[in-house]
Amino acid sequence: MSFDLRSFLNVVKAIAIYLALGATLSFIFYTIKKRDLFGGYIGGFVIGVIGALIGGFILDYLFYDISLKILEFLTRGAGVNVIAGFIGAYIALYIMNKLNHDKERKKY
Repeated sequence: MSFDLRSFLNVVKAIAIYLALGATLSFIFYTIKKRDLFGGYIGGFVIGVIGALIGGFILDYLFYDISLKILEFLTRGAGVNVIAGFIGAYIALYIMNKLNHDKERKKY
């Protein structure tokens, strides 16, 4: 496999992981915690993905040495810092929930 194809596939894998993190956290906030999010599940998904990206880059930059020593597989084995992405998505959805006055979802 050529280097260009391999690097492209690594980028696609990273994007897929960030999308999965955003979807997972949005599902937790919308379905399990029954919180009303701006735009419903899709709005929470978008905010979750943005939070995962921001958290993945910022926390990876700040705590790279610690995460590299403690959890090598989760930080670089997957090509993405999964823990930092998860924390970023959770924080973004938590802020979104607080901006929406911590309302519970209406029962339909």
